[in-house]
Amino acid sequence: MNNDQRSGSGLHITTGAGPEGVVLGVSGALDYTSAERFGAAVGKAYAEGAAVVTADLGALGYCDSSGVASLVRAHKLAVREGRRFVVRAPDTTLARVFALTGLDAVLEIES
Repeated sequence: MNNDQRSGSGLHITTGAGPEGVVLGVSGALDYTSAERFGAAVGKAYAEGAAVVTADLGALGYCDSSGVASLVRAHKLAVREGRRFVVRAPDTTLARVFALTGLDAVLEIES
């Protein structure tokens, strides 16, 4: 499965199969104009039966507070559904935001 979604906001999401579930490759800007779309992609992956959704942020160029909130909402959805949400490869700025806010102790983060 390889699905490519683009929006006018500059967010680019690719969907692919990972070893444990679905990997969402996220690039561009995860911000107030695109956070809802990211959440919809996560929700769709769970609705289609994914036990684990991994958001690969290795190519993410920008993330504002709305983007961070969308990651938290994805985590909360996973907990409610009895599934896992993994954040992979956040850049050093986003990793610092997670550390300063305590989200590094809440989110499942892979380097």
